[in-house]
Amino acid sequence: MKLTIKAGDFLQCEGEYSNGSLTLKTANHPSPGERIPLNRIKNITVANQEINRSLGGAIGWGMAGALVLGPLGLVAGLWLGGKEEQVTFIATLKDGRKLTAVADSRTFSKLNGRLHKTA
Repeated sequence: MKLTIKAGDFLQCEGEYSNGSLTLKTANHPSPGERIPLNRIKNITVANQEINRSLGGAIGWGMAGALVLGPLGLVAGLWLGGKEEQVTFIATLKDGRKLTAVADSRTFSKLNGRLHKTA
């Protein structure tokens, strides 16, 4: 599951969350990145949550709605489709490093839920 590093002690790039750890690029580990198990994270704080609309997703849902319900389905699909909730969060590691990252709500929920299980 992907996340985007925006600021902090890691390179601004795409990171990944899988199997209970983050893989993030650093100056010392630019490729494939430093693997950080969740038990090395001190805390995570939500900085912002917002819903973004994807034009491609909205069009896809609009077309599907039109096929099923006609013109009314097209409008409903365009209106409801393509929504994606993004979570911006700040993570502090036990070694003092920090990062600000953005992930979709599903990725953040899994990461945050798993973090609290390991704490």
